[in-house]
Amino acid sequence: MKTRLLMAAVLLFAAGGLARTQDKPLERGELDKRVVIAVYESAVAGTDIFNKGRHEECLRLYQGTLLAVAPLLDHRPKLQATVKQRLKRAEGMRAADAAFELRTALDEIQNDIAPGKKALWDRLGGEPAVKAVVEKFVVAAATDPKVNFFRDGKYKLDDKGVAALKQSLVELVSEVSGGPLKYKGKSMKESHKGMGITDAEFDALAGHLIATLKEFKVPQAEMDELVKIVASTRGDIVEKAPVGAKKALWDRLGGEKAVKAVVHDFVLAAADDPKVNFFRDGKFKLDEKGVEHLEKMLVELVSEVSGGPLKYSGKSMKEAHKGMNITDAEFDALAGHLIATLKKFKVPQTEIDDLVKIVASTRGDIVEKK
Repeated sequence: MKTRLLMAAVLLFAAGGLARTQDKPLERGELDKRVVIAVYESAVAGTDIFNKGRHEECLRLYQGTLLAVAPLLDHRPKLQATVKQRLKRAEGMRAADAAFELRTALDEIQNDIAPGKKALWDRLGGEPAVKAVVEKFVVAAATDPKVNFFRDGKYKLDDKGVAALKQSLVELVSEVSGGPLKYKGKSMKESHKGMGITDAEFDALAGHLIATLKEFKVPQAEMDELVKIVASTRGDIVEKAPVGAKKALWDRLGGEKAVKAVVHDFVLAAADDPKVNFFRDGKFKLDEKGVEHLEKMLVELVSEVSGGPLKYSGKSMKEAHKGMNITDAEFDALAGHLIATLKKFKVPQTEIDDLVKIVASTRGDIVEKK
């Protein structure tokens, strides 16, 4: 009975500040302080109970405390997830071991929040600093085809829309880092629903965030803390393909790294074959820089036609090959090298067939001399 009363007192204490200040919600920093006090009091009382051999009572005290404070750690998603994991793990243990498991969770909360430690928002530099980072980050991400910020042109933002997006991002960072601004937008899951965002696009976006934070000389500890919070949203932002759905050809080919390797070998082989007449009887010459550019264009082209994130920035096939007088035989020789290279890299036959069909469809724009 005493333990039940103690549990009730801890639960009330943990949430009491909210009840007394209904007209003025607590700041994150103040909420953190109260969580730490509640956790500390529970740990002290639990230790005394445990040392008296009442392991089950100690377990229930720790369990009640963690169940009360876990919802208040939503701005510390990694810590919140750890608490929930330890609560789940404790369910299958004997009382004494379970009490130790949950005591570890209590200690982790205290160590993570650390009385006197500034909120991440303040350590990032507050609103002016976060606004500057967001400004730079949005510009970089919006111009990167690997991020596909505007989802192939489906989403467009005027100046007002861009300003609103930046403000929402500042508010979101504030919300998750203990700042004073409250996020008023939709949840991550709702706001990204139907966008078809991939893991690769999420990684590219995170890469720009890291690069921007480094550019602004944000300390590594604060950078790691913010990036961990962002990483915790992956499950709400990335949409997995439905079960049974076929991946884009680009992904089935292995993505950018694999395509780059294939293109490099393919160009070397085709350039050495007189049946292809790659340099058109010496009319066209390429130095090392020119070859690199050609390979880059080919990788972009494969991405463009196979559902990849890279956009082709070169001329159309017809314009790029105009006046070269390429024959059907030369086109066939070139296609032969592509097939041989794909087989060399052990690309499955289905993917070879899919890519070769796409290449074959360009014959009319490339061949001029029948």
